[in-house]
Amino acid sequence: MKEGPGVGTELRSPEGSVPQPPDRVPAESVQEELERILASPAFNQSQRLSRFLRFTVDQFIQGEGEKLKEYHVGTAVFDKDDSFDPRTDPIVRVEAGRLRSKLKEYYAAEGRDDQVLIDLPKGSYAPVIQRRIKPSVAAAEAPVIQRPIQWRNVAVVAFLFLAALAAFWAFAEFRQNQILRSRLEAAKPHLTNPEFAFIWESFLSPEVRNFAILGSPTFFASPQYNLFVRPYVINDASTLLGNPQLRALQERLGPLSGPRYDYALLRDALALQRLTAFLVGSGGSLTAVPAHEAAWDSIQDGNIIFLGAPRMNPLMQQLPFQQDFEWDSDYNICNRKPQAGEEKIYTTPSHEETLSYAVIASFPGMRPNREILLLMAHGGSGTQAAVDYVTRPETVRAMTERLELNKTGEHKHFQMLLRVIVHHGTPIKAEYITHHMIP
Repeated sequence: MKEGPGVGTELRSPEGSVPQPPDRVPAESVQEELERILASPAFNQSQRLSRFLRFTVDQFIQGEGEKLKEYHVGTAVFDKDDSFDPRTDPIVRVEAGRLRSKLKEYYAAEGRDDQVLIDLPKGSYAPVIQRRIKPSVAAAEAPVIQRPIQWRNVAVVAFLFLAALAAFWAFAEFRQNQILRSRLEAAKPHLTNPEFAFIWESFLSPEVRNFAILGSPTFFASPQYNLFVRPYVINDASTLLGNPQLRALQERLGPLSGPRYDYALLRDALALQRLTAFLVGSGGSLTAVPAHEAAWDSIQDGNIIFLGAPRMNPLMQQLPFQQDFEWDSDYNICNRKPQAGEEKIYTTPSHEETLSYAVIASFPGMRPNREILLLMAHGGSGTQAAVDYVTRPETVRAMTERLELNKTGEHKHFQMLLRVIVHHGTPIKAEYITHHMIP
């Protein structure tokens, strides 16, 4: 006859419990304890151990505890087939060890006050279930013997306690200072690759703000025709009064409202996102400012990055520097100071459909120890290519070699021209063409 649920004669209990004589535990109480265990943090993240424990307890309640052998557990719980050989596959023994550890962990924390205890003794897969016994009342009622207080001993103990407390406090302060120093060191701006230093080191100073001036395309609204119009040649709001192109446009479309700056080029926005991710990942920061909102008095104390097409960035055209590479109205690059082997005009069939150009230029900032970096192109594809070029180790390494920066180690300013191969608006490859050093 199979026995119903109850406590076996050989009991092994979790730590803190006291074994008791054989005594049956109702199945309902066992099930409630099982559900409490399976809902605990020690088990709710492990479906395998939960399934293992539930199976063994269910078998025990059903009086099938004698069937809980290694082979039976392996096929029933761990989905092993008939070829399962416990001698060569230790999965049941390994998981049983983990289950025992999890049960001890549970009864040491959430289950420390549970009245029903479930254990899985070593060498067996049948659970032992018992009630928790409270400590003996007799022990609690043991007589108390009063003795005279030895004040000398009290003073010694107090001194040792205070000394230990002072030592602990000193050690805690030392560890806290160590942690703070390590956090401060980790928080310092750093470049993941030292080869980036010649371009980006000045942009990682915690005392200086970095500004990215993003080109702002100018739009106008035509209420008469319900149109939103982008005049390609009008990019500076300060030149609108008497502008012949705007006047001609109003003669065709009627009165125009604006200017408005509701959009940015998609590739310019992607370039800004990549540039921000690079600087933030290196411990720096970047504040984006649309070109139509940028003013010298608000950005001249920081490092400045001009991003996008010069025609949409009026402040870029006001820089007090000679720019050797400039765009004309036909998408061509004009080389203002051609050197040996260079062309005066670099032509392209389009500003970004198949071929584009980009310029990377470094100038001294408007204040001492500040920098101005131009990442400009006629279209968004070239702008994105320029940002990629100055944030990738392999291309920055090539720049270092071409500019011969390793020979002196000093910071140099330069202007570099790139040819960008474009496919469906996406920059595929950026090729170095030439560069000019700035004295």
